Amino acid sequence: MKFKKFVEFLQYFATGTSLSLNTLLVFLVIAKSPKHLGSYRYLMVYIAIFEIIYSILDVLVSPIIFSHGSIFLAVVSAKDNVLTANKQVLLYLDSIWCGFFGAFMGVFALQFIYRYFVVSGSIKIKSFNDYRIVFWMSIPVITGAIWGIVDFYLIGPTNQTDDAIENFLLSEFDTKIEDITYIGPYLYQKQVDGTVKIDMNALIALTIMFVILIFSISFILISAIKCFIQLNIFLKVNKSLSRNYSSFQMQLFYALIVQTTIPLIFMHLPGLILYVCTMFDLNFNLSSFILTLTIALFPALDPLPVMLIIKDYRLALSNIVTNPVIKISKT
Repeated sequence: MKFKKFVEFLQYFATGTSLSLNTLLVFLVIAKSPKHLGSYRYLMVYIAIFEIIYSILDVLVSPIIFSHGSIFLAVVSAKDNVLTANKQVLLYLDSIWCGFFGAFMGVFALQFIYRYFVVSGSIKIKSFNDYRIVFWMSIPVITGAIWGIVDFYLIGPTNQTDDAIENFLLSEFDTKIEDITYIGPYLYQKQVDGTVKIDMNALIALTIMFVILIFSISFILISAIKCFIQLNIFLKVNKSLSRNYSSFQMQLFYALIVQTTIPLIFMHLPGLILYVCTMFDLNFNLSSFILTLTIALFPALDPLPVMLIIKDYRLALSNIVTNPVIKISKT
């Protein structure tokens, strides 16, 4: 119960912080962006709105990641949920919440696609300035839809999972199985006769999600290296560019690196550990505890690199903070 209360507090805190910072970022992007930012401003606003929606959903659904051996669940309480007590509605919302995890895998890749097109001078960058931007922005929607649909149809609640977690839930969380709903796999199902059966639906779902996760990590790391190499080439070849423009490109790159490090630490790595534990039937309950906390904190931290590293936004923030203080001091 203490853990549950702590998670609830953290979710409310993270949601409030995420709403405040992402809303502030949207204002800065719209009102304070330099002219040469180009269509990247649309991506930043799109991602900020994406994170605002996710934060609201996170606090409404209030899922807790539960892991025990080859069982890996996103558990939602129907007994004290702030939104509804209808388990079927909560099951839909839980699958959408899970889908956002997959959507973020596409968001991270999309950021690097854009930056690589810019620094490599690719003609494909024009596709972000016309109707084709709809295709690029649909990538997170597609990865999120695949993730959520797979979760809902392949690894929803089952009698086998209910039987496996019922006693554990009661002893560890003082919760009855009829008071919760969940999304997640039970891969190695223990039978009455002592044998173990591999659930094929869980295996398929884990494989699809693992492929998306690994693809996102690989794409980010490879693209980051390519971006760094191409950016150095770009700046050397185009020495005639103004110092401000060159500096701005480096600021964007550093902001993107930090923005990528945050999800790698807060989402990719805990998720990867949890999937490995599930596949190999390992009891590492700390991984589920960490993932529950980091998923809630991620959207609150993600806007900070852009606001603090890009000079135009940093100066705007400084003016927002210092001007009222100066006025009060003069008064």
